[in-house]
Amino acid sequence: MESWRKPRSLVDLCVEKAIDNLRQVNHVDGIATELLKRILPHCTLPQLKHIVKNTHMDLSEVTDPLWRRFYRQQFGEDHTNLVINRMKESGIYYTWRELFEVKEKQQEKLEDKMLKKITLKFQAEKAEKQSKQIKLCTKVPPSSKRSFYAGGGPSSLSNCSYKSPILKKARMEANSRARLQSAIQKNTFPRSSQQIRMSSSSGQPVRTTTIHRPNSTITITKPIGSNRQIQNSRPKF
Repeated sequence: MESWRKPRSLVDLCVEKAIDNLRQVNHVDGIATELLKRILPHCTLPQLKHIVKNTHMDLSEVTDPLWRRFYRQQFGEDHTNLVINRMKESGIYYTWRELFEVKEKQQEKLEDKMLKKITLKFQAEKAEKQSKQIKLCTKVPPSSKRSFYAGGGPSSLSNCSYKSPILKKARMEANSRARLQSAIQKNTFPRSSQQIRMSSSSGQPVRTTTIHRPNSTITITKPIGSNRQIQNSRPKF
């Protein structure tokens, strides 16, 4: 025995069909409030915004609980309760659609402000990094010009090619002066003295002293006994 099933009404079929195609519904003008209470609770937030925007009739009676639900989902339970308490204390009541739209605009402004702040901070950090980067010089001046304008002295002359006789002479003089100045400052002339007793051609002993200098060598020969003989030959008073 087959079980008997009551056939669905045409209204139920239309409501079910409307729910399945809510993304294609533009407005609900002319539809009874009882049917809207069955259809609109199935809307998503974008679908509800679209339908309310394009519908001319007042849907507050049906949509106010829906806006309250979306307000709680978007901004939290605590903030929703805070809004309810403030309306009770002030005695001024707003529709949840109005509260949702105001809060959404405030949220967008806050997000835009934070985004601008982050963007400015990122740009400042990027500019600071670029200012600290080392820039390589791709164009180098010729070595001859760089050596010529580097300054005087032996160090700069040593970098030149010395093809000119004038530069060669200047280099020699500079090196000689540098060595002489260094020896004077250190007071360490390479001087060596050797005293050798030997006999001259006349048979008299002499003393030979050799002095070595940076640019010359001097040899001095003096007789040894001449001074003594002169001293001994002086008359005594």
